[in-house]
Amino acid sequence: MSFPVLLGVADSTIKDFSEEEYKSWSGSQKVFQHYKKSIATLLDFLGMKNETLASEITDFVSIEAASLGKGGYGHTVRIANELGYTGMKAHVIDLGGASVTGAIGQARTILVDNPDAVVLVAAADIPKSAFRQVSDLKMVNETVCHPEFELDTGATLIAMYGLLMKRMMFEDGISLDDLKEITQKFRSNAIGNPRAFYYGQEITEKQMSRPISDPYPTPMIAIVTDHGFATILVSEQKAEEWKSKGLIRKDLKPLHLVGASHTAHSEYFILKGGFDSPSRNSAEKLFAQSGYQREEVDYAWIYDCFPGQVIQQSAQYFKLGKKDVVNSLKTSSLKLSNGKQIPINQMGGILNYQAAMSISAATGLVDIAVQYGLYAQVADSGKIPAHSPNVSLLGGNGGIDSINSIALFSSERPSSDRKSKAPELSPLTLNKPGADIGEEGVVWSATTVNMNPGFSWKPPYSLALIKLGEDRFVLANIHEKDGTIRKSGDELQYDRTRVKIEKEGRRWKAILL
Repeated sequence: MSFPVLLGVADSTIKDFSEEEYKSWSGSQKVFQHYKKSIATLLDFLGMKNETLASEITDFVSIEAASLGKGGYGHTVRIANELGYTGMKAHVIDLGGASVTGAIGQARTILVDNPDAVVLVAAADIPKSAFRQVSDLKMVNETVCHPEFELDTGATLIAMYGLLMKRMMFEDGISLDDLKEITQKFRSNAIGNPRAFYYGQEITEKQMSRPISDPYPTPMIAIVTDHGFATILVSEQKAEEWKSKGLIRKDLKPLHLVGASHTAHSEYFILKGGFDSPSRNSAEKLFAQSGYQREEVDYAWIYDCFPGQVIQQSAQYFKLGKKDVVNSLKTSSLKLSNGKQIPINQMGGILNYQAAMSISAATGLVDIAVQYGLYAQVADSGKIPAHSPNVSLLGGNGGIDSINSIALFSSERPSSDRKSKAPELSPLTLNKPGADIGEEGVVWSATTVNMNPGFSWKPPYSLALIKLGEDRFVLANIHEKDGTIRKSGDELQYDRTRVKIEKEGRRWKAILL
């Protein structure tokens, strides 16, 4: 069998264009220029001519720019035509922030089916340019929040991630100081990288002391930037053939893509039964499919839209305790079950490097490529430690833990004795949202929302997850016995503070008993 291999990775940021020219372009022009720049940089790194790629390409996998608000199959075809590529199959991936790893998985599927395929994976998104007004941020909330069960309570994307983190802190003994140490460490990984968004910028105590939604201040929230990336995947046989013909550099050492999977959960936060993550099942499928063991991984990039996510997904990918994960992450590493210590997120993750919404995991693909000498712009990136791993894991997360994608890379060709097996999957259930008027429950998690642009209420206000008697949940605002809304989620006792559910229009109210 000829295994799929990745030849190299390039990306594009706003810094790659003149400021005046960039401002003059329309949104569609910016997206196209990111595609063009990333692909041109990649080809230059590979020593490959664009006309060669145009004649060899069989498949083009792209990801639509969420910030342009477009839909449909035509996006990939239009971009390909503008780049001068025709005659190939077009594939569009739409898995939210999990799309990049999902696109890598799609390339693997194509190449397993057809070893002669030449797959270009490229995409761009421009949220930093597109979302500038309060109305834009309001639109983001309206996109991610359930219109009936979340939006009218003043829920935001950050607030819902905050609710998950607050519960994790309660259950696993994680402190705010723990989160601060992890955040500071990830910033230190990126601070010397000229291509990083936060190049040379220290985190201040003032920034850390102002939560947008408890417990998350700005440095603990993924940045939003304009970003593009490109990579090419072929079979190892095709790569050797290209080398022999002089179509690519002879000294290139392609990276074997030995596994990929993804798992989808519910689109909306409130519909997730038990608020379980799909990341556990994604990892189970990946390792079962590939024949590799978790303990063989030498390096990992874990999706870090918030510190809570990198904690949870690290724990579920590698079957580790969350408190142990927290202690390891303070050194930007993970300690596996066999005692092996592996580095993660050496470029600072999407908290610090570059992160466009629909292609945020491109940050991780760049990070992984650095480790194998396959990143085209490493000379412009400062001193990023390369650990020369044999096996690396790349994760990706979409929505509020709605989709999880994962891929496994190896510097060596997998041996023939690696066998696939059936994965041991955990059921992902759905929550039945809503409640009966007068129904009683307990506070399961709570946060204080300090920022919600465009919402009719002035923050701060409380937002809580209420667990009901039938193991159901409802998202509600906490109100005192006299009916006034409680501004803070502090001092509520999880699993103990009892409330009665009422409704005002479409807004759920939890009245303290």
